[in-house]
Order: sequence, then structure tokens, then C-alpha cells
Amino acid sequence: MEKLIYLYGIIPASGKDAAPLPSLKGLDEESQIYSLPFENVDAIVCELDPVEYSEKELEKKSNDVNWLHQKAFHHHEALMEFYERYPIIPMKFCTIYSGLESLKNTISTHETRMLHLLDNIADKDEWILKLYCERDKLKEMVASNNETIEAKKKEIAAMSPGRQYLENRRLHQLIDQETEKETHAFSKSIHKKLAALSVDHEVKRNWNKDVTGRQEEMCWNSVYMVDKSRINDFKSIIKKLQDKWAGSGWHFEVTGPWPSYHFAKIS
Repeated sequence: MEKLIYLYGIIPASGKDAAPLPSLKGLDEESQIYSLPFENVDAIVCELDPVEYSEKELEKKSNDVNWLHQKAFHHHEALMEFYERYPIIPMKFCTIYSGLESLKNTISTHETRMLHLLDNIADKDEWILKLYCERDKLKEMVASNNETIEAKKKEIAAMSPGRQYLENRRLHQLIDQETEKETHAFSKSIHKKLAALSVDHEVKRNWNKDVTGRQEEMCWNSVYMVDKSRINDFKSIIKKLQDKWAGSGWHFEVTGPWPSYHFAKIS
């Protein structure tokens, strides 16, 4: 029975001329990772036993959290090794082909797109920004420094005591709304500064606290492709923003450099 092929990523055919492929064990910790040459690109792969890694067996293994964590970590670490040496189109964890012909068909179908992506991501890094906010602290600031809220407070002060009770309840709702507006405006202004230094950028969906495990609420999640010649400028402006807003309830979480997970996708 033909071996399965686990695909880590695609690199330019000329990639190994600049740096040899590192010696790494594959997903099963037994096979060797190697490169399969095609006309213009190389596929970085390892072989897997077709029974042990069949679709049915993989489904069982995926229910084992420890196995999943260990193998996902292996995939990530291997990609980082390759990323340090070559432009690479990183594949999703557990991208497996039934054999060489199946992989050949994929390469043939997408090779033009792959070459375009490899050219596009060369000499660029991917960076991720996640903004978190202490909502209560921001609400306090909005309640005391927002023009709309101040106007509403003056309006309420001129009302009868009975009306004031009702309008004060509406004031709390208004503070929530204005806090949301200011949170979005602040996040968008930060994104605009970083986007100006990047070649490409994308705003992602925010994660809830169950996923982040943090007490602060995530209010912005974005990713940037930055030319390596501008990395220092990119990091410098983030440092200045962090220093400026430290203590105001804003937390910056910046990670990178990463392989182009977001900007080099093969559909």
C-alpha cells in the first residue's frame, strides 16, 4: 500500500540552493522530512503509514488532546525551521495526500498561484496585533471625558427628580454605547498607523475570554505583512504606543515574526 504524504509547505525550487533543508523527523517521529522537487517549486513532506494515519485513525487520534497538542506543536516548530531559511507557503496542520499522484495534481493545479504567493511573501514577515481593554476603566474615562455624556448629564440636571431617575438609567446605557464607540475608534486608529507600515493587512474576528483565557476583553485582532526592511519601524511605533497608553486600560499583544499563515493561502 502506498505511503501517505504529509505536506508541511511549498518553497521555491531555488530555495535549497541558498540553504540546505534541515534534518528533521516527520510527524510520526520516525520518517525523515524531505523535499519533493517539481518544475518550479519544492514540496516539503514526510511519509506516513497509510493504516496508522488513515482518515478513521486520524479522527480517533484527534480526540486525544495530548496527541493533538504534541503533533500541532511539531507542525508549527517544523514550519518555523523552514521559515527561517526560505519563503514558504505554510500548509494547515494535517494536510495529508493519499499518494504522490494526488500531491502532483494539487501542485499542477495551483503552481501559478503558488509562484505568485512565494514572490509576494519573499523578504516579508507576518505580525499579529491583539488589543485588549479593561472595560470598567474605559467606562470610567468615558463617563467623565465624553462630550455626549457631559451634555446628557447637564440635560438630566435640569429635569424634575422623577424624570432624573429614569434618565439616569438611560445614561448608563449611553455610557456603554459611547464606550463601545470609543473602543472601536481607538483600535481603528492604532490599526491605521500599523497598516501604513505594512504591505498588506487584515482585520480578524475577536476572540472571547474562553479562548484567550484573559480577564481583559479582546477588542481588536489584526494581522500585518511587513517588509523586513521596515520591521524596526513597525516594532518601534508599537513600543511607543504601548508606552503612551500603558495605565489607560489598554493592553497590546504583538507576536511575530510568523510564516505567512494569513497572506499565503492556497484555496
